[in-house]
Amino acid sequence: MVKSVTVKAQMVNEFFHDGNVDVRSGNIQFDGDVRIGQDVENSMFVEAAGKVFIHGAVRKATIEAGTSAIIEGNVLSSTISVGMQEMLEEKLAEQLSGILSYLERINETILQIIQIRGVQPEEVDASELKELVRVTLREEYLDFQYENSEFIQKAKEHSAGLSPEWEPVIEKLYNVFTDTSMTVVKNAEEFSTLLKEAHALVEQYSARECGNSLLKLPYAINSTLSCNGNIEVTDSGLHNCSVTAKKQVFIEGCCRGGVIVGSEKVSIQETGSKKGVKTVIKTDGEGTITIGLARCGTEIWIGDAVHRIDTDTLGVHARVIDGKLLIK
Repeated sequence: MVKSVTVKAQMVNEFFHDGNVDVRSGNIQFDGDVRIGQDVENSMFVEAAGKVFIHGAVRKATIEAGTSAIIEGNVLSSTISVGMQEMLEEKLAEQLSGILSYLERINETILQIIQIRGVQPEEVDASELKELVRVTLREEYLDFQYENSEFIQKAKEHSAGLSPEWEPVIEKLYNVFTDTSMTVVKNAEEFSTLLKEAHALVEQYSARECGNSLLKLPYAINSTLSCNGNIEVTDSGLHNCSVTAKKQVFIEGCCRGGVIVGSEKVSIQETGSKKGVKTVIKTDGEGTITIGLARCGTEIWIGDAVHRIDTDTLGVHARVIDGKLLIK
């Protein structure tokens, strides 16, 4: 069984391991920067709240970094992610904002009832809250249920990667319409508190700037690479990898097989192969794709527009203008 080492030190910002990360060293988790002197071996795990520096290779391992990961050796059959907690929380904040649009309408109805009756919010109990949801939303009730369930499911699946302030809001949204004992949100006053907590999460985690996140490495095979910023591949390139960057992807070498996604821009020296290996390059509708040599088997996706390269083509530049995919 692989042991796990969790390093906690208030006065130290960087943890340095001068050697391989293997079964003898154990996994490494640190609330700061982590520097590894040699390789990260099979089945090992390195996690840092800040930056990760690896002076060797990564083999069949998992690396998670908060702000950046710089790897000097090759990456083989591994998973590396940078800033993905931020990306997850941004997506959840977007979903929660949609749910709040329903809840605010319900709250307006509650406030009207309180004013008409001349009662206090705590006198409108949970059973009446549930009925008000149906009365207020009417034909949109099923849409609300679906969006709420989708949000809760995603949040619970990734709960280990969320900041702690998400937990009470997720728990209340799960129970407020299903808890028959009425112990979680007991009345309109607590419903109002739920709205305030949800709004605070949306404000804190929506549309945060992520431009400084970086994943940098020389070469990768059969690996999954993701970054809430930019990804740079500085040497031989990629072979059969799944790559996702919220901003841009730069690949100096060849990219053969796999899927490469950069929301804003993808720039690659060479894609595909002489044997026509399928290689998919994607960006958002307003993004651009630049390829020095696009070989047969390369697919270019910009938004929903798709173009397949049937013959080797030099100097490809692709973007969408006025709804049309232009390839130069």
